Amino acid sequence: MTPSLKTKLHVTTDSRFLPLLQDSVRILAEIGGLSGRDILALELATEEAFLNIREHAYPDGTDGGVFVHGEIAADELRLSFGDEGLPFDPTQFEKTALETAPESTEGLGLGLKLIHHAVDAVRWINQGKHGKELRLVKRLPGSGAIQAPPPQPMEMPRAPMQRYAIRPLQPDDALPVSRMFWLVYGYTYRFEQFYRPEGLLELVRDGKLVSYVAVAENGEVTGHAGMLRSGQAAMAEMVALAVSPSHRGRGLQAALTDVLAAKAHEMNLFGLSFGAVTSHAISQREVAKFGAHPCGLDLATISPFGFKGLGLEDMPPQRETFLHCFKYLVDPPPASVHVPARHREIIERIYANLRRPLIPGEPGRRGMPGRYAVSFNKMDNKGMISVQDADSRQWREILRATIDLIEIAGADLVCLDLPLMQPETSLLCEQAEKAGYLFAGIWPHEAEDGGDLLRLTRLSTTIDFDRFQFFDPFAREIANYVGAAMERTGDASSAL
Repeated sequence: MTPSLKTKLHVTTDSRFLPLLQDSVRILAEIGGLSGRDILALELATEEAFLNIREHAYPDGTDGGVFVHGEIAADELRLSFGDEGLPFDPTQFEKTALETAPESTEGLGLGLKLIHHAVDAVRWINQGKHGKELRLVKRLPGSGAIQAPPPQPMEMPRAPMQRYAIRPLQPDDALPVSRMFWLVYGYTYRFEQFYRPEGLLELVRDGKLVSYVAVAENGEVTGHAGMLRSGQAAMAEMVALAVSPSHRGRGLQAALTDVLAAKAHEMNLFGLSFGAVTSHAISQREVAKFGAHPCGLDLATISPFGFKGLGLEDMPPQRETFLHCFKYLVDPPPASVHVPARHREIIERIYANLRRPLIPGEPGRRGMPGRYAVSFNKMDNKGMISVQDADSRQWREILRATIDLIEIAGADLVCLDLPLMQPETSLLCEQAEKAGYLFAGIWPHEAEDGGDLLRLTRLSTTIDFDRFQFFDPFAREIANYVGAAMERTGDASSAL
């Protein structure tokens, strides 16, 4: 099946941008095989749509935005003209205009006539806080009208076999590392600082990141791996594992990981955490070889990844889920946990897999008031509620924060982190799951009190569990458990 061709333009209502929009529409129409007469009609329709937005969406003279999306499918050209200006009801507008001439365009103004005569379908769409949109559809002559060849996957030439050195990142390495991240991930990697050489160096300078690179004999930076420190615990998260496509298959990722593990021992860290994507199992395989074990799913945590060279480019987009894994570098201490009885079996299996003793606790109440923090990451469209001191009496406040993050901030998901060492976590977990939160797993040693976190997730976006890929069978077992919890809480989620 030939893929569609798409364009996106964002301009202001300055009339000098109108020719740019018309040129874009004309080029799409030419690619689609439309006649000169049809192309001229579409250019006039574009002008009318632009003027309509300028005059009615921003009537006070505000220099507002105009969003124009074009797409050529197999048999039709689709154009969308959007804005974030004044709301209005297009159904009432057209109803009044058509009352004297149903089933025709006789009652429409000249501008709307031009638009209707230029295309085969016209639709107005109100998108609430995201503004409104005029969608136009023009049928193309024949079928399979797109003449452009399908895009070919980017193939990087293989570098000659050579020796590599693993060493700490130096200032001159920062730019090559940023460029390598683009080659591997596009602009989809979850830590934005890695695309800015100065941001990467700032993390290293502030002691938040331990960064190592693989360097080829000719001086080319071919791989990177780092340990990100946060909080007070003597642990770190292994991040930014990337190998240049030209140098894959040569054990660089394993070599980088081994060097970082030795550095972690030198720093007296007791453990390392990993976040491995679930869109493919390659990175999970390397994590498993290192000896890290699955303990949870970071569900739909960021926008879809764009891995290059893995054959995933044509998959429908889905927010990326990470498999959270952990490896102890020393003998782990016993874990004190307070969870509802129904979760104890999976909790016991997670800790047994980590080879960590477990001390189950009973629910209880505390006399002191609780503490929690609420945050929203606009880039990832993700809400976070972190409970430091669990207090089930604060559930109404936490629920209100959840609703605000979803309905006002527009979060695709909200994560609720609960401290497992505290007895009231069991009670808060019960309340949260009744409101649509899902059990998502354990985050070792990430609670403020030094204990582990119970991660619960409330989704307001859809994810397809069947698309997850896992290297470790126990990871699939966790995913099945979370998927079953999603089915149980479906009614509660819709009622939130």
